[in-house]
Amino acid sequence: MPTDGEPKLYFKSLNTFSKSEIIDTNIIQDKLEFNVTSEDETSLDTPTLYNNLANPITLSYINHNIKTDYTLTDTSAPITYDGNLLKKCNILLNNISCNLSFDICITNNIDQKFKCSIYIDIPLETENKTIYDGNINLKKDTNFKFYRYE
Repeated sequence: MPTDGEPKLYFKSLNTFSKSEIIDTNIIQDKLEFNVTSEDETSLDTPTLYNNLANPITLSYINHNIKTDYTLTDTSAPITYDGNLLKKCNILLNNISCNLSFDICITNNIDQKFKCSIYIDIPLETENKTIYDGNINLKKDTNFKFYRYE
């Protein structure tokens, strides 16, 4: 957990994944259960998976209230709500760094149970760039495997 802020995890609709809007009712408190469907067309605004797992699970991690009641003295530059603002407010990256882990559990139609543990480092810096530059992109190949446990 980061030492600054209030981290929260949200379910994000696949239809709005690229937008920065977050719906407060989509906060994940303890667990997130998906509906499974075999319909060709279905709404992905709620946690829904196709029965062949063809659509991704989309989540958003947000760290709220990292800094409150802070006054920026430089009024000549516009405020941009990205990593630049963190640097201007003297937020240290190690105070907001975080790892995320969760289990995906799947029960198939013949009641076999499978589980995969997911571990994600929230990227704040790479070899040549940090979030202080405004944003950061990270492409990471994953090789998570599901194991049958019942």
